[in-house]
Amino acid sequence: MPSSLKYTGIILAGGQSSRMGQNKALLPIDDHTIIERVAKALKPTVSSLWIAGNYNADYSFLKLSEVPDIFPGQGPLSGLHTALSQISSEWYVVSACDLPFASTVLMQYLIEQTRIEGIQAVIPMQHGRIHPLYAVYHYSVLPSLQTALAHNQLRVRDWLDQQQVKYVEIESLYDPNVKELSSFQSISEYSLYNMNDPQSYEHVLHLLEQYPSLV
Repeated sequence: MPSSLKYTGIILAGGQSSRMGQNKALLPIDDHTIIERVAKALKPTVSSLWIAGNYNADYSFLKLSEVPDIFPGQGPLSGLHTALSQISSEWYVVSACDLPFASTVLMQYLIEQTRIEGIQAVIPMQHGRIHPLYAVYHYSVLPSLQTALAHNQLRVRDWLDQQQVKYVEIESLYDPNVKELSSFQSISEYSLYNMNDPQSYEHVLHLLEQYPSLV
């Protein structure tokens, strides 16, 4: 049974960052690390905020509770399972640790969609691509997560096909004045941009030079 905390925030930080060559969650963006930016985006939307990941990284400066992966090295489904199986809640507000322009407003909009009866997950889409690592999940998906991991079925899209999912196309939500606003307080084409390699990190730094208000 879920606790009285209806919405609990989870930052997924258990990846190996192999393409980046270093822990991408700790890369500096302006005067903060990227994981600090993600935490700042999520905090207004949740009752509590946790990190699900590996203890090889030091996230103590965030002053957030942490839970280690139960199935380390098995991808994002493992991180989601870690959160749902160890933290009691009704809904889980989830973000990967590598979204430099994570949007509080977008997450608030996704949370509003959880009022739809029978929905188990709310996931944004952009240009036809789903973004399951900036999304909201109901505790009822846990049994299917356990089954998928036990059978080494790690494809996120295959698992989602078994859930009642509300997909949200975000293009219509873009704020035309985003370049004059904080990235946290608006929805833009950058809200779901994630950094997987040095080139994408350099692109983020270039964007911040062009549009300082995104900091």
